[in-house]
Amino acid sequence: MDSAAFPSADEQQRILQEASTAIKRNAFHMRKAIEDDNMRDSLKHAAAMLGELRTSQLQPQKYYELYMLAFDQLSYLESFFADERGKGRAYAELYELVQHAGNVLPRLYLMVAVGCLYIKSHEASPRDVLKDLVEMCKGVQHPTRGLFLRAYLCQRAKGLLPDTGSEFEGPAAGSIHDALDFLMTNFIEMNKLWVRLQHQGSARDKEKRERERQQLQDLVGKNLTYLSQLDGLSFELYRDQVLPRVLDQITSCKDDLAQLYLMQALIQGFPDRFHLGTLESLLGVLPQLQPGVKVHSVMAALMDRLARYASSASASAAGGGDPRVLEELAAIDAFTKFKAAIAQIIASQPNLPAADAVEMYVALLSYAGSVHPGQLAYVDEVLAAAHAALGDRGPGLGGDARAERQLVALLGVPLTKYGVDVALGLKEYPPLTRLLRYPTHKELAVKIVQRVLEAPPPAAAGAAPPSPAGAAAAPPVSGGCVISDVDKVKMLFRFISPLVADPDVPGEAGGAADLDDEDLDEEQVLVARLLHHLRAEDPDTHFTILSVAHDQLLAGGPRRLRTTLPSLVFCGLALHRRLVAARAAAAAAAGGGGGSAAAAAPAAGAGKKAESKKEAAAAKKKKEEEDKEEEEAKKEEGGEEGKEDGKAESKEEEKAEEKEEVPAPPAPKEPAALVTPPKLTSEQLLQFLLAAIGPLYGGPAGQPVTALRLLLAAGYVASEEARLELLAYTFFEEAIALYDEALPDQRSRATGLFDIIGSLQRCRVFGPEHRDALTSAATAGCMRLVARREQCRALCAAAWLWWQAEADKAAAAEGAGDAGLQPPVRDGAKVLATLQRAAKVAGQGKAQWGATGRLRDAAYIGAYAEVIDAMLRMWDAEVPGIDAGKVQALLDAVQADIAAGVAPDAHSARRWASTLAFIASQAAAGATPAVKERYGKLKPPPAPAAA
Repeated sequence: MDSAAFPSADEQQRILQEASTAIKRNAFHMRKAIEDDNMRDSLKHAAAMLGELRTSQLQPQKYYELYMLAFDQLSYLESFFADERGKGRAYAELYELVQHAGNVLPRLYLMVAVGCLYIKSHEASPRDVLKDLVEMCKGVQHPTRGLFLRAYLCQRAKGLLPDTGSEFEGPAAGSIHDALDFLMTNFIEMNKLWVRLQHQGSARDKEKRERERQQLQDLVGKNLTYLSQLDGLSFELYRDQVLPRVLDQITSCKDDLAQLYLMQALIQGFPDRFHLGTLESLLGVLPQLQPGVKVHSVMAALMDRLARYASSASASAAGGGDPRVLEELAAIDAFTKFKAAIAQIIASQPNLPAADAVEMYVALLSYAGSVHPGQLAYVDEVLAAAHAALGDRGPGLGGDARAERQLVALLGVPLTKYGVDVALGLKEYPPLTRLLRYPTHKELAVKIVQRVLEAPPPAAAGAAPPSPAGAAAAPPVSGGCVISDVDKVKMLFRFISPLVADPDVPGEAGGAADLDDEDLDEEQVLVARLLHHLRAEDPDTHFTILSVAHDQLLAGGPRRLRTTLPSLVFCGLALHRRLVAARAAAAAAAGGGGGSAAAAAPAAGAGKKAESKKEAAAAKKKKEEEDKEEEEAKKEEGGEEGKEDGKAESKEEEKAEEKEEVPAPPAPKEPAALVTPPKLTSEQLLQFLLAAIGPLYGGPAGQPVTALRLLLAAGYVASEEARLELLAYTFFEEAIALYDEALPDQRSRATGLFDIIGSLQRCRVFGPEHRDALTSAATAGCMRLVARREQCRALCAAAWLWWQAEADKAAAAEGAGDAGLQPPVRDGAKVLATLQRAAKVAGQGKAQWGATGRLRDAAYIGAYAEVIDAMLRMWDAEVPGIDAGKVQALLDAVQADIAAGVAPDAHSARRWASTLAFIASQAAAGATPAVKERYGKLKPPPAPAAA
C-alpha cells in the first residue's frame, strides 16, 4: 500500500493501540493454549497475533513498536516447540505443520522460529534450512513488513551459522561460504527493501521518510556486523567474496542515504588490516557514488580509521609490537592514493560543493599529520592540491561562506599540529590564503598572530639553538614563540598580510578606510606586539629582520604606522644594547680582556678593573702582615743562642710553609676562540631608527608627541651607548624642531620641553659647540611657553643643563667608563643666571597681577616658590654663587607680598606652605650637621596654618 494513504498521526496512534490490544489478547490465548498443551490452538492464536503485523497503515517507527510486542511473545512459542521436541515430536513435523498457516507473513515468522530450533537440534543441515528460509522470505515484498521479517531472521540465525570452528560446521551442514552466502543474500534483500521505503509517498514527505529510514538503518547494518564477526572470515574471503558484493550493492542501489550509511558501516565494521589491503577498491568506488552522498564524510572516516590504526601500530611497535603495519602503510603509499581519489571525486562531480571538497582536504591533512608527522612535504602537497582544485573559484570561493569556514579550518590544521614557526616553512600556504575574502583572511591572520604571542616558546620542547659567536643572548620573551629566521619572517608577513596592508582589490570591504581609529588600533596592537617576537641571537640577522618588518609596515599606509612604528623603534633600541655587548665581547676576546675591551664596553671594563684593584690591595695587605710576623719572630730569637739550631730549623720550615702558601702562578690560559664582531654598526642601526621615526612627525601618521619621545630615547642611546656625537645631535635637533613646529597645545609643549631638558641633561657626548646650541634652544623654548609659572618651572629645570653629576673619580682615574664622553658640565655662573632669569619671570607675573588684580594672576607666588625650591636644590648640590642671602631675599619678597594682602590661589598657597615646612624641617633635623647649619642661616616666616 502506498504510504501516501497513510492516515494522520492521530489515526495511526489509534490503529497502533487497536493492533497492540489484539496482539496482547491473542498472546494471552496462545499462552493459555500452551499451558493446556494444545498445539492446534497455540498455532492458531500465534498466527492471529502475528497477523497484526500485516498492517500497511503504520509508518516504520510505529510499526517497530508493534513488532517488538509480537517479538516478545514469540519466545513463549519457541519454548513450547522445544518442549514438544522433548515429548517425541520431531522438528521436521513442526516445520511442516507451521507452513499450514493461512497468511504468508505469520507463516514465515513461525517457520523462522521453528527452523532455528530445527538447526539447533542438529536434525537438519543449517545450510539447507537457512537457504530455504532466506529464499522463502522473498515472499514478503512490502518494504516495512519485509524489512522487519528479515531482521528477525538475521537475529535468530546469528549463533546458528556454519562458521569455521562452530558446532554447526560440517561437510553436510555447511561451511563458512554458506554462512557468507546467507548473510550476504539477507543483506542485499534488506537493503533493497530499505531503499524502497524512500520511494513511497509524495515528495513533500521526503525529509520525514529519510528521518524514519535513519532510525531503521541499523537493521540493515546488522548483517555487515555479523559478517565481520565470523571467525572464518579471512582477508582473502573478504577481498574476493564479501567486499565486491557489498560494493556492488552500494553502487547499484542509487540511493544517497543507503550509500552513505553502508560505506560508513563497511569502514567501521571490518578490521583495519582489511581496509589496508583493499584500499584501492574502497577509493575506486567513491567516484561512483551519487552526487548527493557526502563523500567527504566517507573519506574522512576512512582516513581517520587508518590514521588511528597507524598511531596504535606505532605505539605497539615502540612497546615491542609488530612494526610491519607501519611498513605496509609506507608500502601502499596510502597518502598518494587518498590524494588521487579526492582529485578524481572532484573531477567526476563538477557540482560538488566547495565546502565538501575542502573538508576532504582537511581530513587528508589530518591523516598526513598523524601518519607522517615529521614530513612537511605532505602538508605542502595537500595545500597545493587544494589550491589546484579550488583556485578557479576565485576569492571567497564563489561566495560560499561554508566553504570559506572549511578553508580556514584547513589552514588552521598546520598551525595547531606543528605550530606557527614550523608552518612558516610551507610554501603553498600563502597562495591558499588568497582564496579567502579579505575580512576572512584577516580573521585568520589575527589567529596566527595570537598563536605566535601565546604559544609556548621553542625552548619548552627542547634546547634552544646556541647563540652565534660574539652575540649577546636576546632577552627571553614573557610568552609565545620567537621567529628568528629572515625567510620565515617574510613568510609570516605574507600569512598576515591583511593586518599590515589594505586589500589588493580596490574598494573591497575590511580595509583601513572602513575601520575607525579604535578598531584599527586594536588590530595594530597585535602587530606591534608581534614585532617583539621577531628577533635573532645574531645582531646582523636581527637587523635584517627589523628591516624586513619596516618595509612591510611602510606598505600598510600611514594610519597603521601610528601604532606599529613605535614598537619597531623600541625593538631597534633593544638590539643596540645587544650590539654594544656583542662588540664588547669581540673586543675582549681579541685583546685578551685588556684595554680594548674596556674601550668597547666601559661599564664592563670598569667593573673588571675595580675587581682587579681590590685583589691587588688584598694581596698587598697580606704581604705586609707576613713581613710583620717575620720581624717579630726575629726579635724573639736574639736572646736564645742555645736554640739557634732549632730556630734555624724552624725558620727553614716556616720558609717552606710560606713557599707552600704562596699561590701557584695561574696556568696559562688557552687562546680564546676567535669571536667575529657583528658587521652591523651603531651608525647603521641609529640611522635606520631615525628614518623609522620620520613618518610619525606629521601627516596622516602624525604622532608628534610619540615621535618626540622616540627621538629623545634614540638620542640618549646615541650619546651614552654609541658615543656618536653627530648622530646624537641630529636626534636632539629633530626633537627640538618637532617641539617648535608640531606640538599642538601648551600642555603637550610643556611636557615635551621637560622631556627634552631631562634627556639632554644626562648626555655627555656633546662638545661645547653642540651642547651650547642645544641648551640655548631648550632655554629659548622655556620663554615661548605662555603661562608665567610654566616658564619658571621650565627655566628652573633648564638650570640643571649646566650642572651635571660628577663622574666616578675612581673609574676616571682608571680610564674606564668615560671613553668618548666629555667631562660633566658644572657651570655655577650659568646656573645662577638661569635661576635669576626665572625669578625675573616671577617678578613679571607679580607686575601682571598688579595690573589685573585677578586671583589667577596671583599664581606668581607659586612661581616664586618654584624658583626657591630650585635654589635650595642647587644650594644642596653646592653650586657656586648660591648662598643663604639669595634664598633669603626671595623668601622675604614673597612674605612681604603675602603680608601686603596678596591672596594666592590654592595650589600656590599649598606650594608655598610646603616650601616653608621643608626649610623648617631641615633646620631642625637635617641629615647632617652641615645641612642643619646651612638651613639654620635662613629666617623663613612661619608656615601658614592649614586650611
